This record gives sequence, structure tokens and C-alpha cells, in this order.
Amino acid sequence: MPELPELEALARGLRGAITGTQIVGARAWQPATLKTANPPLTALVGQKVTDVWRRGKLIGVDAGGLVVVVHLMQGGRIGLAPVSARRPPRSTALSLELDSDAELRLREAGTEHRATVHVLDRDALAAHQPLTALGPEPVGLPPEQWRARLSAPPARLYSALRDGHRVAGIGRAYGSDIMWAARLSPFARTDRMSDEEYVRLAGAADAVLGQALDRARERISTNLPDREERVTAVHKHHGDPCLRCGRTLERVSFEGYELVYCPDCQSGGRVLADRRLSRLLR
Repeated sequence: MPELPELEALARGLRGAITGTQIVGARAWQPATLKTANPPLTALVGQKVTDVWRRGKLIGVDAGGLVVVVHLMQGGRIGLAPVSARRPPRSTALSLELDSDAELRLREAGTEHRATVHVLDRDALAAHQPLTALGPEPVGLPPEQWRARLSAPPARLYSALRDGHRVAGIGRAYGSDIMWAARLSPFARTDRMSDEEYVRLAGAADAVLGQALDRARERISTNLPDREERVTAVHKHHGDPCLRCGRTLERVSFEGYELVYCPDCQSGGRVLADRRLSRLLR
């Protein structure tokens, strides 16, 4: 799933490319992707794009008095493509044709069509629950705010980091790398972490996400690629040596995904049990 760095790079690139262009056509190729009916998608035709923005894992396109809010979910991708008289690829879910001979296409890279599009006026945007329920952005968030957001209600650190209601925009990939950079156990109880641990967490989040954004901007401008080409320290590196201490990276398997960590750097040398067993090795 695209996370904050990739989506921020995309939003910045699209902002520079399509701000000021006029929408001359709009079509939902997969009607179930469009989750709103009033105003209709066709109300966008004739409107000028005034901004493209990111909030958490959402992308917004401002066009006149309307806003298109896109949630890509796991397999959604968005980007510019040349206008063609032929039907776009079957993966295309929705398209906005621009007067610049390009169109903004939302496509689904996977077989599960879970991406969503909402067309909202300003009043509806202000009440749009996927936006209003988001926590603050993580970059630059002070340690005391990290504590306030993550510790109440208490949770395991790995799940609290990915909860967009607490802090927006972090997923499995960068969440794992943030915990590794901060030398924190994925299963640390957020209400029992010390002030010093929250200082480390805040600093690690700024470093990991800042570096990831710099790398993302080198390869992402106006199109989010189907393949994720992230550079990560621990995510998807199970079995590799830790870049810091050399210990073999271990994993905890969940249904559908895995969490990779360094026992020596993060869990006091302990190897954590498979979560499907619902216990820790002692």
C-alpha cells in the first residue's frame, strides 16, 4: 500500500503539473469505485484544478467548489496518462480528462477493487469522516504529542503506529523502519514507554519519513508506479543481517503480512513468537 512518502511525492508532482488545467471529461469506468452521487461526477466538467493535496493516505484534487477525494487502499494507483480515443486499460477505474491532452487515471493494480472516490462540495468535505477522523501528520510531531496520540487508549506500538486515527499516513513498511531506527520493540506497550523512548520515536519518524520522501521524489512525480521500489532497513528483509548490529532479522507472521525486526536492537535479544500463537517466546 502506498504510504505517506510516496503519496506526498505524487501530490507535489501532480500539483505542479495539473494546477490551472480544466477538466473537460469525467468517467467512472468501474462505477462501484465512485461512492457519491450528489454532486454527480459530471459536475466536475468545466471546473479548473486549483490544488492537489495529501492528508494521511488520501489524495485530494480541488476543482472549483468541488473536491475529489481518493483513497487508493492496497492496489489503487493514480497518475497522468495521454488522452486516447481508445478505451483505457481495463485496470482503469475512473478518469478525469484535462484540457492539456492528458487525463488523470485511477487504476486498480490488483484483483480486489477496493479504491474509493468521493466527489464532495465544501460542506461535505468538512464532514467527511475519513478526513475528520485522521490524527496529526507525523513529521515534526513533538514527542509529547506522540505520547498523547499513541498511549490512550494503550496499544502495542506496531499497531498504534499504523492507526491513522492516532497519527496519519504510516503503514507497515515505514512503521517497521521507524521502530527499528528508534530501537523500540514492536510489542512495546504505548502507555509504558518512557519519555526518552518517545523522544527516540519522534526523531526516528522524522528521519525515516524525511529520507523516504527524498527518495520518493526522485522516482515519483505525476504517476504512482504499480511496483513499490522502497529502500527499507527491515521491512521485507527477513533473514538479512541487521544493518546496525549484524544480527539476523527475524519476523512475526500475521495473517496476510509479516513484521520484521532485529532482536538485539529492539527486543532485548528475544525472538518474538508468531502472533498466530498469541504469545511470546520466553
